[in-house]
Amino acid sequence: MKKITLALFAILMTAGAANAQQMDKLMIEANRKTISEAVKKADAAVLKKDSIKAKTWLVRGEAYLDLANSQDSVLTKTEPLAAYKAVEFFKKAIALDAKDGGVASLAKKYLLLTVGKDGKPEQEGQKTFSAFMNAGIVKYQAKDFSGAVKDLKMASEISPKDTTAAMYTGVIGQLAKDDASAKLGFEKFIDLGGKDPAIVYALAQIYRAENNEEKALATIEKGIALHPNNKDLKSEKINMLLAFKKVDLAIKELETAIAKGTSSPQEILNLGILYENKAQEFAPEIRSLKESITDNSVDLINKKIQAQKDKVAAFDEEIKRLSDKIKKDPKTATASKKSLAQVKASQDEQKAELAKLNEEAAKQASNGVNVEDLKKKLAEAEAKQKAAKASALGYYVKSLELDPNNYDVNFNLGVMNFNEAVEIKKQVDSMDMNTYKTEGKKVEELAEKKFKEALPYFEKAYSIKQEDDLKASLRSLYQILKMEDKLKALGE
Repeated sequence: MKKITLALFAILMTAGAANAQQMDKLMIEANRKTISEAVKKADAAVLKKDSIKAKTWLVRGEAYLDLANSQDSVLTKTEPLAAYKAVEFFKKAIALDAKDGGVASLAKKYLLLTVGKDGKPEQEGQKTFSAFMNAGIVKYQAKDFSGAVKDLKMASEISPKDTTAAMYTGVIGQLAKDDASAKLGFEKFIDLGGKDPAIVYALAQIYRAENNEEKALATIEKGIALHPNNKDLKSEKINMLLAFKKVDLAIKELETAIAKGTSSPQEILNLGILYENKAQEFAPEIRSLKESITDNSVDLINKKIQAQKDKVAAFDEEIKRLSDKIKKDPKTATASKKSLAQVKASQDEQKAELAKLNEEAAKQASNGVNVEDLKKKLAEAEAKQKAAKASALGYYVKSLELDPNNYDVNFNLGVMNFNEAVEIKKQVDSMDMNTYKTEGKKVEELAEKKFKEALPYFEKAYSIKQEDDLKASLRSLYQILKMEDKLKALGE
């Protein structure tokens, strides 16, 4: 899954919180002492009778929150969960102030960032929000991604309308390989009105990985609506349609775009790829039909039966010869009888094979398979495959005309011709000797022609990018065409 690159970011501290490293040493120590004493005093208070007072827990929460926001590593290392404990203490204060008086109201301000009448964030909620955001930053920079996600999720809870916390929960969730948190963050970011195309792309990818077709496509379509010129989002939609086995819909999508005359060479190339994929979809059906036709061909089984009968009959003459010899030459009768037994055994084996073929013919006759129907379906499938390949070729050529130096289109055209040549060559390999004598040379010449048609595309692609896979294909092509000089130039 594609990850989003996260730039270093900084969160503004709340009013009154300062960066410890920029303070004078004496001020650092004084601030550290003040915070430490406040925490100790607050801890001690809950051990006394004041522990049942809501304000005691409110003050303790404020002390721990100041510690969390201190940015003083000496302090924060002693209590790494200070912000979480502060939240716990605020909730305790709310629970004790059953009448929801002033203490509970103030404690609630720490648990939910709200905006005042002046349009600015209330200080209490901002302090809690900053504590978790800053903790998340520190953990992120230390590559503790799981810890950072936990802090950022809390920050997002404190400030539910903040897109920054939601976005970074998603981004760092991916880094932590926590797709649940990543999805939660990205969904919230978009629900809050976030429009970043990278976030939309990332969320759609998560849905795609979950095989959630409906949400994946809806998300990517929303992104395209927000960013109609974003090529990555458009390409990803096509990839998704392919992943969800919607080749026809993907083709329709691209053909509509191309018909508008605003398509790029890459989109035209993509349409060619789709048509080539569609052509490949017919391959299993074609192969299955061919096998069924072969298995149910009356002519073929009859030819096999006749050939087997000829094998059985071939032993008759030898059996007669040996039988006559036994009668005429008693001296060699023992040896002749042994030979006769061996010949009869061989004939019996051939008779058994003939019986199997007859059983196969009877079974074939009773299964009701209409070979002519199969042949018709085969012709239709092959015609559709041929049409899809022709469309693919047409779009590849069109894309190449617009961008002659496009590596992918040159490579794909090379592969297309190369694969066609291989398929033609297979016809030669499966020929018997008699067929080869009459048709073999013609088919070989056709295969060689296709191999030669692949050559310029492969060479052009290799001049653009020296990929290992392409080099291997080019090497095979040079070997097939016996181009020794070019093989040496390739470094072979």
